[in-house]
Amino acid sequence: MSFNKIDFPYCISTSESNPVDSLFDPLLSSASTYDVAVGYFTSGWLKDTAEGMAKFALNGGKSRWVISPELNAEDAKVIISEPIQSYNVIDQNERSVMEMILSLKENTREELCSLIAAGILNFKIAVPKKGNGLFHAKIALAKDNEGNEIAYSGSYNHTSAAKSNWERIDIFSSPNDTPRIENIRDSFNLLWSNQDPIFDVFIPSKNLINEIERYKGENYSSYLSASSDSDISEIKLRPYQEEAIRKWGEHNGRGTFVMATGSGKTITALATIQKLQKKIVIDNKKPLFTLIILPLKHLLDQWHTEALGFGFNAIKCYENSSEWSNKLAQKIGIQTIQKSGHVIAMVTNSTFAKDNFQKEITKIKSNFMIVADEAHNLGSDVYINSLPSNAQFRLALSATPDRHNDSKGTSKLFDYFGKPVIEFSLEDAISAGYLCPYEYHPHLCLLSEAEYAEYLYLVELINIEKPKSKIKGEKTKEHNRLLGKRTDLIAGVESKLELLEELLSEQKSNGEVKHTLVYCGMRRGEDNERHIERTVKLVGKQGIKTRKFTAEESLDERKEILDLFSTGELEAIAAIKCLDEGVDVPATRVAYILASTTNPREYIQRRGRVLRKSQGKDKAIIHDFLVAPPSSQYREDDMIEKELERAFEFSNLAINRNESNEKLIELAKDNGVDKWL
Repeated sequence: MSFNKIDFPYCISTSESNPVDSLFDPLLSSASTYDVAVGYFTSGWLKDTAEGMAKFALNGGKSRWVISPELNAEDAKVIISEPIQSYNVIDQNERSVMEMILSLKENTREELCSLIAAGILNFKIAVPKKGNGLFHAKIALAKDNEGNEIAYSGSYNHTSAAKSNWERIDIFSSPNDTPRIENIRDSFNLLWSNQDPIFDVFIPSKNLINEIERYKGENYSSYLSASSDSDISEIKLRPYQEEAIRKWGEHNGRGTFVMATGSGKTITALATIQKLQKKIVIDNKKPLFTLIILPLKHLLDQWHTEALGFGFNAIKCYENSSEWSNKLAQKIGIQTIQKSGHVIAMVTNSTFAKDNFQKEITKIKSNFMIVADEAHNLGSDVYINSLPSNAQFRLALSATPDRHNDSKGTSKLFDYFGKPVIEFSLEDAISAGYLCPYEYHPHLCLLSEAEYAEYLYLVELINIEKPKSKIKGEKTKEHNRLLGKRTDLIAGVESKLELLEELLSEQKSNGEVKHTLVYCGMRRGEDNERHIERTVKLVGKQGIKTRKFTAEESLDERKEILDLFSTGELEAIAAIKCLDEGVDVPATRVAYILASTTNPREYIQRRGRVLRKSQGKDKAIIHDFLVAPPSSQYREDDMIEKELERAFEFSNLAINRNESNEKLIELAKDNGVDKWL
């Protein structure tokens, strides 16, 4: 259920309504995450909201609580942290804690223990750093599966008695109240990450958690199953991710993670930041500024969502500087004065290189970490010269760090960020079971005589322009334009659409049209209609629900398309390049590659997108459309050799490699290509 379907009031007072009925139950029944910082908390409130919490748990929800034992001793003896010895309430041995657990009413005790044991309810304990200060926090933040957010603050405590007191709760809903929601999120994240200047926050002891698990009730199995299936379950690093972080640390906080698309680069990087934060900010009480550079806006938004799961609420820096400039300057200024805390900013490549952003990061005086996702994009002189020299800690991420035909740019990137500290390939990821296996089916598509004549003409112009590029040390604009036209021509060969129609018809007859992805080109036909629009029409004629996914669609439209595709309501997507980097389409089961390039980075990333795991997906099927001249008499051209380079790369890891390799070898023989014979 979505928050959009619930009419939340602007505020609630207990003299007018019961908050459990008007806020907590509907909120919990529809939420996927629920973060709470509250002073008073008792099992009585849990009893009152049992129905909402049960729905929340069965929906796979995750809740984080920061509470204070000082304010409710009896329940604090059940939920307790072991590091602090100055409080009598936590100076108890395990036997006495067990007695307190058993003192709760059986149903409430079992429900509380089940929620904690299943990982639905995670908690930490807030204790004043000095004196006997009280933890009077009363804030919460919830999110649904569509990304809608609700936050609230007020005098209401999470106790069964609170509803009989006169209490008031102010409620804020996205997008209208986004600034207030972000403020509440910042406050909670400071507490959760133990960065609050007044209170220390501690985790419960392992012994206590083990004891709590002994008293879980009959709902535990259902909660655990829902929690395991949830997309927002607790992050557990894989062995190679832990190894990457360790090696990065051994190289003095510099290096490159070369990890296959779909193997968890984002999670590994965020976990690396978290470890550095613990060492610098939490343990040594020093300030840290972290800058994460992302290629595109949609990828930045995706990272931002992932980062929230680690307690990081980054400043988004892209497009209109009025949206981020003052906030960034203020955060840097406060950190410089206080000499404490952790500030995180995320910026797109284009904004990163602009003068106004560069001006702000020169003001950073704290420990400085820079993280670059898809770092190969930063190899040009413009970006290399913009990378801050005052960043002591540097991390680059890429599945394919070598820049195509640019060894100089690749070398500069490694010089700045550091050489690879781990290389986890696509083959490694498939073998380890983190990406799904796949079948590979190459198909030969011949150019028409007219298309081949155009191709030869473009090759001639490219060869004329090439010497000019060598003199200038990089490709000229005209050279790039001609290369692009040749790529578009190969991608949009007419015979590809004819073959696609045949294959889709066969696929439909087998009843397997859902979760189909078609990579298209941009070439315009005789009617000036682009290849992708023609593809969408062709797929639609088969009775297959399809939409195009390009840079022209808004971010909201793209999200809608991906959501519909994931559920199967939308059966196919026709895409150009905007799925190459960072956009997840794990539901894809069948992919048709009509458009590809000779750039290994691009076709390796496309394959990785298709191989992401998804529920019920045991394998992927890739149909690759190879292009060749009209007949074997044109063997002097190296077109088929370039196509075979990609094809063998795909084929060698496929589960049907013997069959596909045999087909490719025959193709090489027929076209006089000796390299693979």
